This record gives sequence, structure tokens and C-alpha cells, in this order.
Amino acid sequence: MKLLKKVLKWSGITLLLIIIALILVPIFFKDEIKEMVIEEVNHTLNAELSLGDFDLTFISTFPNMTIELIDTKLRGVNEFKDVTLADIRTVEAQVGFWSVIGGDQIEIDEVHIIEPKFDVRVLEDGLANYDIVKPDSVKTEEEISEPSNFKLSLNEYSIQNGQILYSDKSADMNAEIINLNHSGKGDLSADVIDFETETTMDELSYEMGGLSYLSKVKTDAVVNLLMESKENSSKFTLKENEIKLNAIAFGFDGYYEMLNEYDNMDIKLDASKATFKEFLSLIPLFYHSGYEEMLTQGQMALGGFVKGKLDKNNMPGWDFNLTVNNASIRYPDLPGQIKNIALKAGSIFPGGTDLDLMTVDVPQFHADLSKNSMDASLSMKNLMSDPYLQSKIVANIDLATLKDFVPMEAGEEYNGILDADVNIKGRMSALERSDFEAFTAEGDLALSDVVYKTPSLPNEVDVDKVKFTFAPQQLTLNELDAKMGESDFKMNGAVENYFGYLLRDETLKGTFVFKSDNLDLDELIHAPQEEVTTEATEETSINEDPVLIPGNIDFALNTAIKNTKYNGIDVKNVRGTVLLKDEIASLNNLTMDAMGGKIGLNGKYNTQDHSKPKMDFGYSLKEIDINQLARTFLTVEKLAPISKYAFGKISSDFEMTTDLTASFEPILSSITSLGDLRSNNINIKGFKNLEKLESVTKLNNISNQSIKNFKTKFKINDGKLSLTPFNVMLGKIGTDVSGYTTLDQQMDYNLKMNVPKDQIPASMIKEVEKAMSKLNALVPKLDIGGLPEYIPVNVKMKGDLKNPAITTDFKESILKATGDFKDNVVSTVTETIKDTVQAVITEQVDNAKAELEKQKQKLLADAQREADKVVAEAKKAADVLRAEGDKQANELVKAAGSNPIQKKIAEQTAKTVRAEADKKAKKVEAEGQKQGDNIMTKARAEADKLGKSL
Repeated sequence: MKLLKKVLKWSGITLLLIIIALILVPIFFKDEIKEMVIEEVNHTLNAELSLGDFDLTFISTFPNMTIELIDTKLRGVNEFKDVTLADIRTVEAQVGFWSVIGGDQIEIDEVHIIEPKFDVRVLEDGLANYDIVKPDSVKTEEEISEPSNFKLSLNEYSIQNGQILYSDKSADMNAEIINLNHSGKGDLSADVIDFETETTMDELSYEMGGLSYLSKVKTDAVVNLLMESKENSSKFTLKENEIKLNAIAFGFDGYYEMLNEYDNMDIKLDASKATFKEFLSLIPLFYHSGYEEMLTQGQMALGGFVKGKLDKNNMPGWDFNLTVNNASIRYPDLPGQIKNIALKAGSIFPGGTDLDLMTVDVPQFHADLSKNSMDASLSMKNLMSDPYLQSKIVANIDLATLKDFVPMEAGEEYNGILDADVNIKGRMSALERSDFEAFTAEGDLALSDVVYKTPSLPNEVDVDKVKFTFAPQQLTLNELDAKMGESDFKMNGAVENYFGYLLRDETLKGTFVFKSDNLDLDELIHAPQEEVTTEATEETSINEDPVLIPGNIDFALNTAIKNTKYNGIDVKNVRGTVLLKDEIASLNNLTMDAMGGKIGLNGKYNTQDHSKPKMDFGYSLKEIDINQLARTFLTVEKLAPISKYAFGKISSDFEMTTDLTASFEPILSSITSLGDLRSNNINIKGFKNLEKLESVTKLNNISNQSIKNFKTKFKINDGKLSLTPFNVMLGKIGTDVSGYTTLDQQMDYNLKMNVPKDQIPASMIKEVEKAMSKLNALVPKLDIGGLPEYIPVNVKMKGDLKNPAITTDFKESILKATGDFKDNVVSTVTETIKDTVQAVITEQVDNAKAELEKQKQKLLADAQREADKVVAEAKKAADVLRAEGDKQANELVKAAGSNPIQKKIAEQTAKTVRAEADKKAKKVEAEGQKQGDNIMTKARAEADKLGKSL
């Protein structure tokens, strides 16, 4: 029984100690591990880490500890300084308990990433924001030699509810993943790993070269791998796996092996169970319009493989093919059926270095929609050196019948005829040498009597005729004649080198003419009232890229519009040219009649620097109605609120250059501009700021003005519209005006008014005379003259544009103008003081003062030497204390060994020891300084007594 009691006693004590440890260990080690995490990131990554919170526990995951990083953000540097690569709500990492307590490195067994947002970007030069691991060339010697605090020994990892944006400008590729859930299991520290993964995505979108290949595709994938790691290779063998995109499921068999000099692969696509209907789920038109009810028939075969060597010179071979035979599509609620669908498509490459051996073939595509039919074929080869293209398209479709075959949205309707018969055959080299007989490009594509209705447009679109004609030299738009609501438009033109553009990314050249008798832009684009933006900054929105003008486009659009309407303005006789060339969009000599005058516009939108577009813009206004201009464009009213109360004609020329944000807003700090504003006559009525000026100055006839021969220049800089000084007559008062307004509705203006004597209110003259009478009584000799004919008055208008503070020196200016009374007072007082001082001071006092000063300086010098000695001895004693503390701290760190936790605790203790030693040292120094100060204080007091004895 005694033995049993001892066992129970010590078992209970042991259990109690374990429970206490479970509670205390996270408390003791939490700050140390947090510092280790931040230190590890700073040592290994070229990025900025921020942590919202940190937690450590292991009661629920014993014998592992769980590290939680909450609200973790990883921001880029340099080119990506404004991009957040990762924004993660929670990162959970399970680490080995004993590796924390006594190991050289903390072993990470599991990682779980919860609700991450990744913004992955690759620039045109290939620089990627995910390439953030520091190379040894930029690490310090300490970072290179110091081993990592952590060791990755993963058995499991996961990503929950992740969002990923991927933009690769070097490959012209973009992808987006919504709600990614992914998990993987397997001992990643072993040489041979059975690795199991599961993945789901609510939406997967992928585009490349401007073409969309996947659009919001729901994805499910189970992929199991056998991973074998050897000294010179890593091999990944596919086991059981299935990938499902929307409704179509397929798998892969084979392996991928990474060797020292190259990669080798043999992977086969297995889609033997996929059906024609499942294949259609990848086409948004079918998947998002009654897919579940859609009925299909027919046979489909989809297969292919990738096999061979991959390195910087070689590509693996491939053979992919798709065949559809005798297929049909029908919707139960629609009368029509798409029949006789046939499709053959494939691409073959034997592998190696010669990509000219690659072929792309679509020998057959056919479908019947009742009496309508479509046929197409395509063959491409020798794509690298001398592309060969053969294609034929034949289609005749009554658009009114589409509603019988495909579900339409409510209110959507088509009418008209599509007729196409195009035949293309030949090599690119024939076009390059202008051998148009050796290259066939012929036929037409035409639309006629088209009517298109949709709820998203305010009116139906009527296309009387549009026709394209194909030829080797060019693609010609013979005519486009269309109407929408009250608007009509006609267009014609031609595009040259369209085969070079399609096959070799060469420059596409085109010239078009656009004409319209009436163009109501308010109706076409629902033009909103223009708003001024006041918060343009130099930062580019995280997920937004500038709109770029392609470098391989050379287009000219010549415009002639008789009548148009935009933002409520009636505009006539619009003429000008829009050019797209060399990544620049230019507006050349666009002229129009509007708001009672003439307007000329010129400008350029330059995107040659893809990260920071520039804009050059200029206008010329001649005899424009200023009131209509202010009421139409809110920017004008906000920068110059007086314009809303002004009536008359103005003329103005303006030029501006600025960098732009991705959202097309000017970067205020980059704006350089210059303009002028002029008018023969402007009438101003009801402007509250002038009424307030009239009230403050008590001047009459200020609020209602008729300003003649007005002219000024202005510029925009740092968000300010500044006026160069100009002169106007406010009634009979000549006034010089200067100052600025800002985009955030602030103003700062100076008015220098030359007020005639007869314009000064009688009440103010009486106040001045009273003040002058009192001043005369105090200073009898002061000569106060009469008022001059003109009084210069300064007025300050500053603050909110709608209600600025107005101050003036009107009264002071009148008093000063009476004879410089202030200067006389100062002069009289100065002379009196001077006479008094000269009467008191004698030559004997000067001599005595010099002798006493000599004694004072000797007294202070002796005291300074004594004070300096005391301070120096105190500093010496303080240095001894700091050296002893530093010695003790170094011994503590050395005794801790290589265990990262013990080392962190020792470093923290050493930090405390050094801090305590420094505290004592500073106290000694302060005491010495205090004694020195006391010596000097007493000496100064003695010196002051000597001075008072004078």
C-alpha cells in the first residue's frame, strides 16, 4: 500500500507538472518564437513582413505546438513596393515540442494557410514579385553563416478559401482563382513519398494573348503522386488522379522527371469517359444557359500525350486530338435542334528544337441549324520560319432563327442575315515579296438588315449593311451603315498586313473614315455628369494595370460628325483625326462648334513606359459662353466658382503634361501646365464671395461687376490652379489679383485695391478722424496731413472656396496714409530714451564696468575647469560599469549553446543585463553632470553679485 501511495503521489505530481508546463511553456516561449519568425523572414526573404497578432498553444495539438500568425502581410520592395504579394488571415504551423525545448532547429510538421489573398505579378522583363528569396550575393556574412532557426519536415499542408490573381506581362498571360481549397499529405522529408492532394476552385479563369481559354470554370482535382528524390534527380509519377473542369472529367498517366541538365516527361491524357455534353460545359454560351436541361447526342474522343526532353533548346513532343461525330444539341423548351455537328481538331509536334515541325489542324467543323449551316476548316504549319495558312469559312445564317436553337436572355432578340464565304491559302513569304498571285485571300463576310435588342441597351441597334472583303493585300471594310435610337453612323476603311499581324505579331495598319449626321453620345453611353477627382496619388491600385496602346498597331480614324450631344451639350461640325501608333494614342486637330463658340483639342496618351503612362493635352476655346461652360463641366465650377455667376464670352488656350495612374487620373505632383484666359466683357451677378467682400470693406457696388478687357495666365501645379497677377476694375477701384485655388476646394487670393478717396464710406472716415484727434493730443509735434486721393488697401481671401475668411487692412492703410504717424511716434520716443541714457552714463562707470567684467570672466573660467573634471571622472566610472555588463551578457549567450529557444532566452537576459548596466552608468553620469552644474551655478551667482555692485 505504501508503494502504491508513492506511485500515485509521484504520478499525480508528474501529471500536475505536465499540466503546468502545458500552460506555462507557450507563455515563456511566445515572444521568443515570434521574434524568430520575423528574424527568419528578414534573413531569407527580400520583402516586408507585417504581423497583426501572434499566438502559441499546444493543448489541442499535443505533442505538437501550434504557432498562429494572424493578419500576415508580405509586401514587395523596389519595383513591387506598392503590391501586397500575400495577405493572409491566419497561418497555422504545427511544430515539434521537443525541437522547441531542446533542439538546434524547430521542426515544422504541418502548415495551414487560411483565407489568403495572393497577388502574383511578372513584369515584361521577367522580374517576378514571388522571386523574393535572398541570393547569397546580397546577404550579410552573418545571414550566410547563421543556420536557419526552422527545419521543414512537412507531413501535411492546406490552403483554405484562397484567392489568387496572376498577371504575367512577359507571356501576356492572366489567371484568376476564386475560393481555392487545397490540401496535401505525405512525409516530405522522406526520399520516397506517397503524396496525396485534393483541390477545389469555385472559379478558374485563364487567358493568354488576349484569348480566353477558361472562363469562371468550377474545378475539382484529386492528384496522387509518387515522389522519388535522388542525388541527381527528382521524379514525380502520377498515380490515381482525376481533374474535373465544370462537368468534364479527365486524368493523366505517366511521369515527370527533373535531372541536372534537363527535364524528361511522358504524360498521357485520359479522357475516355468524357462525353460531348461534358465537353460543351467548357463553352460559357452553353454552360451558363440551361446546361442541366440541354440534351445531346453523338460520339466524342479526346486524347493526347506529351513526351520527351525539355531544356532551353528542346521541347517535348506532343499529339493532341479531338473528334466529334454525328452530334446534336437540343433544349426541351425550344423547337429547333442543332444537328450534324462534326469536329476534327489536333496538334502534333515530334519534339526537339525545330518548332517548324509543329502543326495545327482543324480539317472539319460543320453544324446545321435547320436551313442554316456553318462550315469551317483550318491548317497551319511552318509557324516559325515561313507560316503556311489554309482556311475556309462558309456560313449562311438567319439570325432571327437563333432563338429556336439557343436560350436567349429575357428581352434579347436578333434579326438579319449573316453571309460568309472566305477562302485563304498560302505562305507568308509570298506576301512579303508581294507575290499576290501565289497567295489566295478572297471572299466576303457580310451582315444585312440586322436588328439587335437587349435590355442592357436603351434602344435597338439597326445595321442596314456591313461588309468585309478579303484580299491578300488588305481586309477592306466596304461599308458600315447603322443606327441606334436618334444616332446614325457610317464607316469604311481598310486594314493592311493582317496576316503578318496574326501569324508574326507584325504591325497592323489601318485607315478608317467615320461619319454621322447625328450622334447622341448621352443616349449611347449613358454619359454621367463629369466629376472632379481630388485624391489622385502616385500609387497604382493594387489590382489595376494601365490601359496600354499596342505597339504593333498603326491606325488612323478620320471623323466627321455634323451634330452630336454629350453631357447635355449640343456640338456641331466635329472634325479631326485619332491616331494609334508606337504605343501612343493621339488626338490631332479635333475641332467643333459648341457653347456659342469654337473648340479645338489636341493630345497624346503615351504608354511607352508601361508602368507610368503620360498624357499631353491642349485645348483652344474661342468665344465660349462662360456660364454654360461652368454649368456643364463641374470641374470648371469647382476650380473657379465665380464662373457660375459670370455671363459673357471667354477665350482660352491651355496645354498640360502629366503622368497618369492606372485609373487614368493625373498624378498631381507630375503636372506641368500653362494657359491663359481672356474676355472683352464679363458680367458678374450674385457671387457670394464678392458680396462678403463688400460687407467686410463696406465698399459699395462690389458684388455686381462688369469687367472689361480681362486677361490673365494660369498654371496647374501640385493640385493648385494658380493665376499670374492681373488687374481688373471693380467699379471705380483698380485691383491687382493674384493667388490660387485647389482641387480640394480651398483658395488663397490676394487683392491689392487702389481705393479712390471719394469711394471710402463716410462712417469709416469719421472713425479715422477720431483716431487721428486722439493721436494729436498725445504727440503735439506730429504732422498729420490730409488724406491722399487714393488709398492702397490689401485684402486676403483664404479658406473654403464657398465661404472663405476675408481680412483687410483698410483702416490701417487710411491711418498710415495720413502722414506716417506711426513712424513719428517711434522716432520721438527713441530720441527721448537716447538723451536720458547719455545723461546717466559717465566715463567713470565705463571703467569700473570693464574691471568688474575681467573679474567675472576669471571666476567663471576657474569654475568651468573644476566642473569639467567632475564630469570626466563620472563618465570614466560609467564606462567601467557598461564594460562589466557587456562582459556578463556575452558569457550568458555563450553558455546557452546552439538551442534556438535557450539562445533566445539568453539573448533576452543579456539584453536586460546590458540595460541595467547602462541604467547605472547613466545615473553616475547624471550625478557627475549635476555636481558640475552646481559648481557653475554658484560661480554665475558670484559673478552676478559683482555685476550688481556696479
